[in-house]
Amino acid sequence: MLIKNKSLAQFASLFIFIGCLIVPQIATVQADEQTIQLVKDLSSRKFSIRQNAMTGLIERGSDVVPELEAAMTNGSRELRFRAQRVLDAVEHNAYQLKLEAFMQSGEDAAVLPGWDTFKTLSGTSSTARRLFVLMCRAEPDLMRNLDREPGVISAIITTRCKELQQVFRTYKRDSIQLGTVAALLFSGGIDSIKVDDTSVKTIYSVCNYDAFRNEMYIRNSNGTSQYRRTPRSSILRQLFAIWMRHGQSWDAQMAFNLAMQYDIRQCLPRAIALVRAKNTPCHVAQIALVAVTRFGSLENIRDLEIRIDDKGFCGVQQRIGQKLHQTQLRDIAIAGALLLADQKPREFGFSRISYTNQKQISYATVGFADDMQRSITREKYDAFRSTLELPEPNAPDTPDE
Repeated sequence: MLIKNKSLAQFASLFIFIGCLIVPQIATVQADEQTIQLVKDLSSRKFSIRQNAMTGLIERGSDVVPELEAAMTNGSRELRFRAQRVLDAVEHNAYQLKLEAFMQSGEDAAVLPGWDTFKTLSGTSSTARRLFVLMCRAEPDLMRNLDREPGVISAIITTRCKELQQVFRTYKRDSIQLGTVAALLFSGGIDSIKVDDTSVKTIYSVCNYDAFRNEMYIRNSNGTSQYRRTPRSSILRQLFAIWMRHGQSWDAQMAFNLAMQYDIRQCLPRAIALVRAKNTPCHVAQIALVAVTRFGSLENIRDLEIRIDDKGFCGVQQRIGQKLHQTQLRDIAIAGALLLADQKPREFGFSRISYTNQKQISYATVGFADDMQRSITREKYDAFRSTLELPEPNAPDTPDE
């Protein structure tokens, strides 16, 4: 009798152990069935059921992603629409959790889309991390999708720029955050990303608003301005310089005007490339020459001299008395070279030249009334140039495009 009771006890214990293994599996199956039902309810005829289903699925988190993705492929139009909204919400919540972990412990705690690319140009300092988080908070839909194919990213940028255009029309420009500007500059500056012309104009426009401008310089009470030199402003200048690859025509003029306004010296390589490229439009080459003069040094005289025989008309002319002075690319090239050599252009024949303390030329003031005066200036320059020794360039010359 004792043996039988012992056997019965062992059997009962075994039954309980097996039950412990089976019950969780049953609960999992039930959970899956509930998820499937909630997904079906997304297309219910009753609005309340559809809303409750969306709420229930969002609360379940990333576990419901496979069912939602299946619904996106095979469901009805209503089901696809609501499944996409739920999926966006689930991904947004998961992204916010990753963002919090990244803030607390850095990249060891969470991997965020775009961070590897961002840190190659900004480093991994606390300033870089805070700026990246600022970008992620301001533009989560854009930043969390940076690991997707370029076409998707480009489409998100286009959509966001259209929304910003609406902001422009309501005169609520102060509502545009620094994180938004930085996120658009960064994402649009990625090599494989294409940005349409309207969006390019929009992004350059937001760079001219307070959110970005106030990071570049401060206005003193006496009316003067002082450039900011902080770790964050340095990163922002680098983002802007990389973004400038989009400048090809009028947008290049806008880009270089902003770069010189904000003292973004990192734009010098782009300016040199445009000066050296044979197919650069005249109106772009002229401002690129000005930028090389503004940000360059003695060795960059070689870059300016690439245009020293270029008779391209800059579209700028000024009437002094009865004479019409017209500016050509070669005029800007010589005037810029003289400034880089610390010479006084007026002594070489540029009697009307105007430029800032930073050697930024007003190209309307360097033209000539006729080629005779232009030739005299060229002869004086050539004579001076024969006595000038230039330092060796830091890098091999970039071939012409």
